Amino acid sequence: MSAATALRFQAARVARRLLRAWEGRQAPGWEDLERELDLWHRQGRKAVFWWRDDDARTESAALDRLLALSDRLAMPLGLAVIPVGAEPSLARRLARSRRVRALQHGFDHSDHAPAGRPKSELSATRSPEEVRRQLEDGRDRLATLFGERFLPVLVPPFNEMSPHLAAAVRAAGYGFVSVYGDFPGLAVASRNIHLDIIDWPTGEAAAVAVNVRRAIAALRLRRYGILPAEAPIGVVSHHLVHDAAIWSLAEELLGRLVRHPAVIAPDVGQIFVA
Repeated sequence: MSAATALRFQAARVARRLLRAWEGRQAPGWEDLERELDLWHRQGRKAVFWWRDDDARTESAALDRLLALSDRLAMPLGLAVIPVGAEPSLARRLARSRRVRALQHGFDHSDHAPAGRPKSELSATRSPEEVRRQLEDGRDRLATLFGERFLPVLVPPFNEMSPHLAAAVRAAGYGFVSVYGDFPGLAVASRNIHLDIIDWPTGEAAAVAVNVRRAIAALRLRRYGILPAEAPIGVVSHHLVHDAAIWSLAEELLGRLVRHPAVIAPDVGQIFVA
């Protein structure tokens, strides 16, 4: 095991301990997140947060609501677009939104995982050469649709990517991927998401306590120096499946973050800089 791999596993263990430290305690609330951010502020630190929304293909009333929320909060947004089925109407709609950048959400968002395994388009069953060709095709489609608004960042569908595809991803021109958590173990640089406003087993809004725990754990990894303080912390949404409660949670969580003086939310293009 290399020194870098050993360090990554050690840091991941610390992250798990930070999350477990909340187990069995009274469910944390917004005030606990505020206290952690207040500590950052007193220490003169800045926590970097960013926002990703997945599964876009076309304009819709839900997309309008998403972009209106981005404007209302003045929070930049990385919109993960599925190349297959992406429509010109989406590009026209994004052209009227100053804060949105388009990312590549796989190729066609299909599931190639073996039976009984978590869903994954970029699964262990895939040929690297086939994946490379598809990703290049998808990149060409999105670059044509969105021009300079498109960032060559790969968002693997289902937040899953087999490590054996890392070379194919790099060969397709991607310097960054965006999956889940701080320690994905991929041989590609990543800027990931940590907080999900949806509880996927139920399809309902996630409990406040769940995302507060995750946010505090991510913040402490950075405050303790286990990760660089400037390592971005990501929030993910899926506008097409939001109900009223999920929209409400999105606005509450994102609003509390961007209003806090210890938080910065830069343009998404700045998140994906080496």
